Amino acid sequence: MDTKQKMAIVGSSLIVTGVGMGVVGFALLGPAAFACTTRLLEKGADGFTARVEGASKTVGAVAGTLYRSFNEAKKAGVAEIQRNRSKETNVAG
Repeated sequence: MDTKQKMAIVGSSLIVTGVGMGVVGFALLGPAAFACTTRLLEKGADGFTARVEGASKTVGAVAGTLYRSFNEAKKAGVAEIQRNRSKETNVAG
């Protein structure tokens, strides 16, 4: 065989080997990228869940405070109305 033919065969085999390694690398890259993306999505979902839980606790605390405030205001209002009625009854009687 001529030297040029040997070099051409070696060059062709190197190109085929490089393409094969590229295909194998791409095949291995797919699952790794999928696993990385899944991991990032899980972390994001966990963070989002924690934020929603925190917001829920805050809303619950505010609602409880408002409920107590409204109950106290209602009691104070009822007591004021009753005082006014008793004063009206005392003045009329």
